[in-house]
Amino acid sequence: MHVKVVIQILAALAVAISASPVITPSHVVHERRSMPPQNWSKHSRLHPASVFPIRIGLAQQNLHRAEEFLNQVSHPLSADYGKHWSPQKVADMFAPSAETVFVVKAWLSGAGIDLKRVRMSAGRNWMEFNATAMEAERLLKTEYHLYNHDTGHKHIACEEYSIPSHLTEHIDIITPTVDFDKKIGSTRRLHKDDQIPPPLQHLNKRNKRELGKAIVGSATDASNPKQGAAVVNALMTLENCDSMITPACLQALYDMPPGSKAATNNTMGVVEYTPQAFLQKDMDIWFKQFSPNQVGRAPNTNLIDGAIVQTMNQSFSLNGESALDLQYAMGLIYPQQVTLYQVGDIVAGGSFNNFLDAIDGSYCTFMGGDSKDPNIDAQYPDTQPGGFTGPKNCGGFTSTNVISTSYGFNEADLGRKYEERQCAEYMKLGLQGVTVLYSSGDFGVAGNGGQCINPVTGAFNNGSTGMFNPSFPGGCPWITSVGATQIVNGSTVRTPEIASQKVIFSGGGFSNIFAMPSYQSNAVKSYFSNNKIPYGAERFNNSQTVRGFPDVSANGVNYVVAVNGQFSLAFGTSASAPTFGTMINMINEERIAVGKKPVGFINPVLYANPTMMTDIRFGGNQGCGTPGFNSTDGWDPVTGLGTPNYPAMMKVFMSLP
Repeated sequence: MHVKVVIQILAALAVAISASPVITPSHVVHERRSMPPQNWSKHSRLHPASVFPIRIGLAQQNLHRAEEFLNQVSHPLSADYGKHWSPQKVADMFAPSAETVFVVKAWLSGAGIDLKRVRMSAGRNWMEFNATAMEAERLLKTEYHLYNHDTGHKHIACEEYSIPSHLTEHIDIITPTVDFDKKIGSTRRLHKDDQIPPPLQHLNKRNKRELGKAIVGSATDASNPKQGAAVVNALMTLENCDSMITPACLQALYDMPPGSKAATNNTMGVVEYTPQAFLQKDMDIWFKQFSPNQVGRAPNTNLIDGAIVQTMNQSFSLNGESALDLQYAMGLIYPQQVTLYQVGDIVAGGSFNNFLDAIDGSYCTFMGGDSKDPNIDAQYPDTQPGGFTGPKNCGGFTSTNVISTSYGFNEADLGRKYEERQCAEYMKLGLQGVTVLYSSGDFGVAGNGGQCINPVTGAFNNGSTGMFNPSFPGGCPWITSVGATQIVNGSTVRTPEIASQKVIFSGGGFSNIFAMPSYQSNAVKSYFSNNKIPYGAERFNNSQTVRGFPDVSANGVNYVVAVNGQFSLAFGTSASAPTFGTMINMINEERIAVGKKPVGFINPVLYANPTMMTDIRFGGNQGCGTPGFNSTDGWDPVTGLGTPNYPAMMKVFMSLP
């Protein structure tokens, strides 16, 4: 009897040790996070029987040649300009080596993961298998917890994880682990009715009187353009552009004509993340004043991972982003259409990776692993009430030629490995002829919400001091980062703009992760040579070897938007990115019309032809208790190369093969 008890105790100890997160000598910590991001809090240890998908990002081949390949199809002096790659060529070029696949599978098998459960992505750069929390914790020598966001979103994560030391060169990242990549829509900076100019207050009063007269878009509705002609003319006058930006103001500022073409393969992509959503009634109120032919029209809507264009919760914070992005994108490129990528369900939300999954099948489409055992292939994460219970969208949607996203993280929000991995995916889109635009941020040299970085602890602070906090993906060299400008109060569209100084400050600075791309080296070198920068390494990465951003800018102040039945003024690089994107979209229209390819990744052409931009020489981007950087001659980390001169851009891009 005594012997049996001893055996039972030893067996129990063996089980406990095998489940412990203690790191053995053969393992090394692969990634670590000291604390969750702002607004996230640890809730509870994940139940050992909980099932969720583990994704292993395998190290890819030939990434060291990424810039070489991208320059081949994107540099204006390349003989192969515009000869974009097929998805298959991209997948083949960057597929992990056979050795990498073999050693990672051997590790999983040795750890008790049946390889019949393991699926490989079509691009061969991801492995995925569903595991219980107990299995995942044993495999990665960690502990998984459920985290809650202040808004109610939930996320599974750990504080660190480990892998065998011999696999560090074969594995980039494993998810879910230390990264909190849910993109939860943030409040837009909007002026409400009592803060806006009298003409808009008058329009709002009219809308309240007229909304009850007829169904929006019907024959008797006040959205009839004839009835609104006098008001349209009053608002469209260029004399008001210093206080109210409208499509006509932007067209005058950048010498940009109205849209005239609508190639079937050239809609413009705009990305939104649930619960952010547009309201058709707002679209029609805005169209009534600024694009009457579009009353009743909606964007082509792609719903990704159970997304909905929710109308249950309506507020400035939930509808302002989509209203701003879609009203101006649709208004400026009509008769061309806008494709809306609405990402994430109402419960779990979505991330940039969810979007990349949906438009690039090689990024997530898996082969094999077709077990019907519910303990292996259980649904995650949307078993919560109201969650999406269908399969993840993988390659189910076609990418548009231009994609504008008005959301961003702080670079310090996510791990280096995660960001490098995602940045490589933007590079692959560029190789395939896609222009990817991201807003640079609204808080100057500070991060989202004005946060800066404590130089001792690395934690975010209240923004009154500390290190500058660059944005992501703004620092990724394979996207085009768009900052913000404004018309000086009392000036007109015929006078130079300055960097945005009202309500927002153009996001800009230098990455702490990404190396400087060759297309930018001369511009950044000139900036440091010709300007005395009053800060050192205690404030920002002043090594002069890293990526600077933004690349370009466009107006981002005083946009007239219709939100929740009211006209208001909106501010942000959230406006600048889609505005710049509409011009690239129309340039693509002209190239397609003469049998040429879309422009794809535009940065090499922009930096090789800086005179096709209007240089911005005044204004700064304060933050972290400093004035930030200053706009100056040439490229600067406030407004980049400047704002677009549409005819000059058209001439350059049309001259290319």
